[in-house]
Amino acid sequence: MIFAYTRISTTKKTQKHDRQQLTIQTYADENNFIVNEWISETISGTVAAENRPLYGNMFKHFKSGDILIITDIDRIGRSADDVISELKKLKSIGVRVVALDVPYMNDWNNTNNDSMYNMIIDIVITLKAHMAQQEREKIVTRINQGLAAAKEKGHSLGRPKADVPTDFIREYNKLINGEYGSMSKVQFAKMLDMGRSTVYKYISMLNDKAAL
Repeated sequence: MIFAYTRISTTKKTQKHDRQQLTIQTYADENNFIVNEWISETISGTVAAENRPLYGNMFKHFKSGDILIITDIDRIGRSADDVISELKKLKSIGVRVVALDVPYMNDWNNTNNDSMYNMIIDIVITLKAHMAQQEREKIVTRINQGLAAAKEKGHSLGRPKADVPTDFIREYNKLINGEYGSMSKVQFAKMLDMGRSTVYKYISMLNDKAAL
């Protein structure tokens, strides 16, 4: 079976599935195959793949040898880590992914070549993991720079929101909005490479500010 999955965000009213569907259909015509099942989901990109109703239902029907076609690799996840997780799960059950925005993953011949596909998907997963780690390191660097700047200005870390690094606030908002799934505050601290006491202090400062 060949599945095509398209996703648009509920927060962008001007978006439609048409563009993605046309791109996939054109690819199918060029490579002489028929898409057996079309799944079009309208849901925020901040929702993890496993929490998307239509995607989850499609996943339950996958069998080894099936092919999943998407226009952009990020359509199957809310973050790099989520995409990596889905690619690994799909590989483990024998489902091959054709991502039209990724070189070599968009080559139909590679999809039908066992050794070539496995090599490509392993490289993509490795690169995605590297990019995710780089992004986490950038976040940590920005937070540390914000701390250093605050100290140079003589600010006390005990003051309210103004002294909490902007990057920390942004990442913490993602956490409480569910963008990091069920990640605990301990895991959150680990992701940011920060001490738990510092993370709890920042959270307390933000909560105190919100209560004013």
